[in-house]
Amino acid sequence: MLEKRGFSSEKVVIILSSLLLIACTDTTPSGVFDDYLTRVARVQQAPLVEATANSYIDLARKRELFIEIPPISIGLLDSYQLRQCGLFHLIAEKNSVLGKVEDEFRNYDYQRAVLEGLSRCIQSDAIEQDLKIKLTEIKQQKQAQLHLHQWNLIYASNAMQQQLKGSQWLDSDLGQTATVINQALTTLSLAFENKGKETAQVQEILEKQPFVGKLNYSLAQATHQLNQVTRQLLVHDQQIICAENRDKTKFRYLNNVFEQQYIGRVQPYMAQLDSYYQTLATNLTLFAPQPSIHAYVYPLEQNHLAFRQAIRRHVDYWQSLFKRCGRQVG
Repeated sequence: MLEKRGFSSEKVVIILSSLLLIACTDTTPSGVFDDYLTRVARVQQAPLVEATANSYIDLARKRELFIEIPPISIGLLDSYQLRQCGLFHLIAEKNSVLGKVEDEFRNYDYQRAVLEGLSRCIQSDAIEQDLKIKLTEIKQQKQAQLHLHQWNLIYASNAMQQQLKGSQWLDSDLGQTATVINQALTTLSLAFENKGKETAQVQEILEKQPFVGKLNYSLAQATHQLNQVTRQLLVHDQQIICAENRDKTKFRYLNNVFEQQYIGRVQPYMAQLDSYYQTLATNLTLFAPQPSIHAYVYPLEQNHLAFRQAIRRHVDYWQSLFKRCGRQVG
């Protein structure tokens, strides 16, 4: 009866499978990619390709990233003269019980303040020349260590460990959060250039609104899952027949999957992830490799590059299929 009405058993299987999938749609980012892959395989009437290993590695632990910085003592110098240029109080505060338990943000702000204080003392008429020579040497040593304090703030502070770790997908409506985090990172960037506000002013924001690590995770997972769909399409491409005078049912259904799943669901989410990345782009030098300090490289930039390459390979497949099957695009 079905054959007489123009429905082959193959078409019925595809239609029923599509209806079943509609009823079980998962709206989470991971679910969107899984749904896309499943629908492609159902139309192909082919088994799922074996998934490759997921190589995502989260941020290294604090103790693996922290750099021990040799202390440079100023406390034994002439305290009376240092009072004349405003440096003594700063040093005394740091040497107090409270000062010794400061976190990396306040420590970095202290290092900046000391360098500014040393400059004032060196230029002050109230400071003797012999002490100025000692202060100049200390300033040079402390200036050389500043990039190490920056490293520890970025990778070994509690706040940035929270900010850079990631094990959850980002939602697609976090544009305002991306802007807030970018503003906080701008504060760090300016402070690292010895400009702008103290880093401690954005510490709480960075600790309590984790975003960068989730973006890194989302880019890596989206790349992994999209690559699996691309492999599925390529491995079973021969299942989609477009020869003249042959039944093109599978192509028509696969084209619907492209429109409904890739264009309608996957692509908008990936575009949102890319938008988040671009929002942060001006401050990503904060996470640039520093092989002279530490071998660790935060993989956000590399994961974004792999993400863009995955999209390119995926789109290339669809373009080649449409060309083979005579669909006009554009």
